[in-house]
Amino acid sequence: MRTLLVANNSKYIHSSLGIRSVSYYCKQKGFDIDFCEQTIQTPLLASLAEISSYEPDIIGLDVHIWNKNYVYSLVSLVRKVMPKSIIVLGGPEVSFTAAAAFCECPDADFVVQGEGEEIFASLLNDLEKGQKVISKCIAWIDEDGGIQNAGNLAVVEDLAVLPFSYDDMKSFKELHKIAYYECTRGCPFSCSYCLSGISHYVRRKPLDKVLEELDKFIEAEIPLVKFVDRTYNLGEDYFLPIMQHLAEKDTKSLFHFEIKADLLSQNVLTFLKTVPKGRFQFEIGVQTTNQDTLKAIGRKDDWQALVRNVTEILTFGNIHLHLDLIAGLPYEGILSFKQSFNDVYALHPHMLQLGFLKVLKGSLMSKQSEEHEIVYMDDTPYEALQTKYVSYKEMRFLKVLEDVFEHTYNTGKFDYFLEHIINEYYKADAYAFYEDLSVWWDSKGLYPQGHNIRNVTLLLKLFCDEKFPEQAKTLNEILRFDMFLKQPGWQPDGFVWHGEEIKEKVLEFWRNENIIKKYLPSYDFSTWRKVRKYLPIELFEWHPAKGAGYDFIVLADLTGSEVHYLEIEGKDFYDKQI
Repeated sequence: MRTLLVANNSKYIHSSLGIRSVSYYCKQKGFDIDFCEQTIQTPLLASLAEISSYEPDIIGLDVHIWNKNYVYSLVSLVRKVMPKSIIVLGGPEVSFTAAAAFCECPDADFVVQGEGEEIFASLLNDLEKGQKVISKCIAWIDEDGGIQNAGNLAVVEDLAVLPFSYDDMKSFKELHKIAYYECTRGCPFSCSYCLSGISHYVRRKPLDKVLEELDKFIEAEIPLVKFVDRTYNLGEDYFLPIMQHLAEKDTKSLFHFEIKADLLSQNVLTFLKTVPKGRFQFEIGVQTTNQDTLKAIGRKDDWQALVRNVTEILTFGNIHLHLDLIAGLPYEGILSFKQSFNDVYALHPHMLQLGFLKVLKGSLMSKQSEEHEIVYMDDTPYEALQTKYVSYKEMRFLKVLEDVFEHTYNTGKFDYFLEHIINEYYKADAYAFYEDLSVWWDSKGLYPQGHNIRNVTLLLKLFCDEKFPEQAKTLNEILRFDMFLKQPGWQPDGFVWHGEEIKEKVLEFWRNENIIKKYLPSYDFSTWRKVRKYLPIELFEWHPAKGAGYDFIVLADLTGSEVHYLEIEGKDFYDKQI
């Protein structure tokens, strides 16, 4: 019997580790199996056409929170044109609620519950032999319409049996930018909103197998490898050798880890300081700093240790840090969320993700929703609309604030402006600033529209002009400084630009080799066009250290992957001689 596994990813750059792992495991067991990867943007009829081209006897589809509706619609079409095919569903969206899955998707024949490699192979064996399904982790509907085996979750105890899921590296790289990898499964923690800790214990792949497989990503120069381990840094004797191995390699691949920052030892921090820049990025789930909330959701975090370790890593300047917060958690009202926001913002991570509670099927939170009066969406993504602690109006406003935050802080384009306005006009209360900006943003009808970075820049100027008319000149000058460094070459109207005014002085500067060598010792002239493009000079009336009222002559160095600027001394710019 020919089997086809189908992944419907959220974006074309993504790949499906689950579908790949099941496929390669079953192929290793001798089954005639293949897989295809599509996206939820793929027209349904195009997806159907690709599936039918394989002429499969058995079709397996993974169901996730982001693709459920698409998959169910696709299954309905598949059943119409391939009525004799056996349709199997799997994935986290159906593993915990097989009965609901059969109700919502009546064309499905079986539901794989839990980790699918071994039990899907067992199912294929039973189907090929024409015998009764024996796995207790496969749900199905009997002749009387009753659902059998619902609620039993499969676990792969020995991860050493799983083959590498990317032996098609050349074709993979042509289609995808992100590879997903796991060296462990399970989680020792029991966060009430999460499904990963349900097994309560962690299983590991053999270390030598992990290192061998990771080398294949490096050899293929995969741009981004994301570890899907829920808490990567568990067991220093296991995770640290992996990191050390990756750090020692000569590669441009970037490796993404989800870590618990408060667990990092000084030994690990000492190592992280030596990691090549751009090799690692960390995602750190803070979620909240409210101790009552942390206790209610089953998290045990040492906030002071987290602050200490995150602060130290940021001083290294070599690892991108992405921190997460969740709105809508038990016991966290709007004032508490404001405090959590300010606590995490004060760390100044490279990105701060503002998420919203999702009440996942099978999670402990779903059982506690009545206690905390959590009203949430019946369908995916099951996002909380209001709780006992946060009204719908407040939650809706936080959605606006999230949008504003994504367009401003998380772009990394307005660092000087945001630091100045928050510290000088909001007394370092970051939430108060973003709250103010969000109210203004909403009043202008800017949510939920999309905005490019140039439009956001002009909107920030308008906000300053209206909100702080007396300080607008200085604020616009700082915004112009950010623009000069992070949006080079763009000089919109409404700002004072000095290009024509200092044009002759700029030419004199570049003609004086002694002065140039003072600022750029290794500089070699190429063309005037490249000088203007990659080494522009501009005059500002605001200084990052001294404030407003200073003539600040800036040379932006755009020649590398990161932007740097140099301050030119007045005597070197306005005088012809040193």
